[in-house]
Amino acid sequence: MLSREDFENFVNEFDKGIITDIGTIKLKKLSQGRFIEEFNLDLEVNGEHLMTLKVFLGRNPYWNPWIEVFGIKPRTKGKDFWNSEAEIKVYDIISRYFPKVFVEYFEDKETAKELQKGVPPALSRLGFELLKRGYTYFRDWYIPEGLMEGGHKIQAEKPLNEGIIKRHAKKLQEEYGEFIQKCTDENLKRKIEKRYLEYNLITNG
Repeated sequence: MLSREDFENFVNEFDKGIITDIGTIKLKKLSQGRFIEEFNLDLEVNGEHLMTLKVFLGRNPYWNPWIEVFGIKPRTKGKDFWNSEAEIKVYDIISRYFPKVFVEYFEDKETAKELQKGVPPALSRLGFELLKRGYTYFRDWYIPEGLMEGGHKIQAEKPLNEGIIKRHAKKLQEEYGEFIQKCTDENLKRKIEKRYLEYNLITNG
């Protein structure tokens, strides 16, 4: 579970404001969710809506806290959110508090295109940002006619122990190998090869 103190610290980081290359990200509204362990944080930048964070603190028997990032505005005052310092800082904060995340990628054209072409979720543009922050389990929630499930999103989870890390690393190696064998887009292959090499340099020191 995420303690109330940690949750307050998480909220305060946005309440104080995060200075980024697209402007200062601020907490606009904090509201109660469907039950006492769930909260919604509406974030803004330059006075415009940026995204919503749905937070679950955890409860018996569902102990693991999680966060969902959705309703992301792709551009604000001519500046892109994707591949920005702002995106990086948001993930940096989230990864310090939440072992399980869901990030909507419907408006993230690069990630959406890569996943459609068979790139392993962990090595997609969005997935790789989460992989670098210690998440090792990935799932692409692409539901063409999803209703209650929400938009297209990547689920990522941090491992509980070293054994799980090794198992996930082996699975990613297999997925990477299969993708490289099948992919006929040389530019995309080089991009994914570069990400996988960087991942190995990070994990192997």
